[in-house]
Formats: sequence, structure tokens, C-alpha cells
Amino acid sequence: MYLGFEVRVALALLFTLVVVPAAVAAPTAQERSTGALPTRGVLVVGKSLAGLSLGATQTAVKTRWGSRYVNCIKSPCDDPTWMYFYPSGEPVGAAVRFRNNKAVAVFTLGAVPGWKTTEGIKIADPASKVYDFYGNPKYTKCIGYEALSLTRGGVTTSFYLTTGVVYGFAITAAGVPVCQ
Repeated sequence: MYLGFEVRVALALLFTLVVVPAAVAAPTAQERSTGALPTRGVLVVGKSLAGLSLGATQTAVKTRWGSRYVNCIKSPCDDPTWMYFYPSGEPVGAAVRFRNNKAVAVFTLGAVPGWKTTEGIKIADPASKVYDFYGNPKYTKCIGYEALSLTRGGVTTSFYLTTGVVYGFAITAAGVPVCQ
């Protein structure tokens, strides 16, 4: 039986919302000291995602998130892109896109449970929360999902949505597409 892309995304989101949260915990001492993708990333609108800001060098990213990443070398990765996945469960995590050795996009991969904004918008919250906090953000239709975006100080912050709920976050530099 073939399931359409939107149905597969919705099922993956449902799985991550029901099954994965039990496996998510606060960052361990080892994660903090050796660099690893945080288990509970925080989006600071217009500034950073999970401790990374735009302009971070590849060395700084390795220091913060470690060296357990996969290089995205096929389309749509036109720029060097490092994908960090959690070692167990669904293939969710986050990624960093680089140009000239500097981060130009930091974004989640899939619905990463436990991630939220400093204002408290969480993965799986209704899209209406984004409107409640940020008024009328710019809408973009991506392939298989949507983005609500706002730009502050040259940094575009995006809330990725599927079926009316938040399933991801991104920060991108000027000129970098919000759809990752």
C-alpha cells in the first residue's frame, strides 16, 4: 500500500509525539562536556537554535554538537550540510548548512520532542500559538510542510508546520531559503 508524502509525514509526527518523548531526557554531563546534539534544544527567535548561531564556524559546530554527523551530499543539499541524528529511535535531529565554512542555516530534522522556544512554543503545539506570539508571520509552502517566518536583525526564524501543528524550527541567513 502506498501512502502519500503528507500521510507519511503525519504518521512520523504522530509516532514521535507518542513514542519518542519517553526516551528524551535532559542533556547529560557528557553531552555538555564533549559536544553532542542537545536532547532539549531551545530556539531563541532571531538568535540561535540549540546553542548555535548563524555565522558559527564548522569548528565551533563540532565543539558544540560533536562530530557524529552525516554529510548531506545529494540534492537538496547544495551547500555542505551536516545532519545530526539521535542514536536511537526515529531519524530525528537537527542540521547545519554552511557557506564558506560559516553556518547559514540551523534547523530541526523531523519533530524533535522536547525542543521549544524561549517563549514556550513546543513541538506539537498548534500553529495558532505562533500567531499568538508573533502576529502575522510570512507564510511559505514548502514540499510536504509549511513555514511561518519572521525576520529580526537579518536572521529569519521559521516555524515548520504540518497538519496545523509545529513540527520544527529553523534560523536562516538572508538569501537562504526557509524551506530546508
